[in-house]
Amino acid sequence: MYVVANSPECLRLRESSRLVSTVLAGAAVALGIFAVSRHFDRTLLINTGIAAVAAVFFRRESRVTLDKPARRCGIWRRDMWRTSYRAIAFDDITDVRVEIATADTGRQTHSRLAVVTRDGAVPLTAGFGPGLDNQIRIREAMVDMIFAGRGRPAVIDPVQLLLDAGQPFAAERRA
Repeated sequence: MYVVANSPECLRLRESSRLVSTVLAGAAVALGIFAVSRHFDRTLLINTGIAAVAAVFFRRESRVTLDKPARRCGIWRRDMWRTSYRAIAFDDITDVRVEIATADTGRQTHSRLAVVTRDGAVPLTAGFGPGLDNQIRIREAMVDMIFAGRGRPAVIDPVQLLLDAGQPFAAERRA
């Protein structure tokens, strides 16, 4: 997730897997053209279909807008087959959490942001991505806007966050 716009009135965030979907769709088109030029090679047509389905499968996008004058957080998400929108009032948000992927065994830590309401956590993205430090910076910008004029949550310690998520080796590398 990255910051698109950050002004005193509005903070806009975005995450997209458009690059992956575009590459897979391009591969499907290239394989389709090659299959037709090879006199309808069935094996290439099957690979074309697989690449086209994968392009649809990896299509995800999230847009988050924090509107300070309206005091609302708008979360627009597009997954494989559906599009959803949810508006949450700033007063209903109790915290902004950085969630760590628990089954992560690689060297890089994968995380995502979620707003915590009275009803539970609402993830801002469908999946987890690399860049824990970036997620923490974005979280601080969100907290500055959402909790202006009221008590703000505590600052996140990355090492303690990793320890709480059950990743002591990643915490040790950061310490």
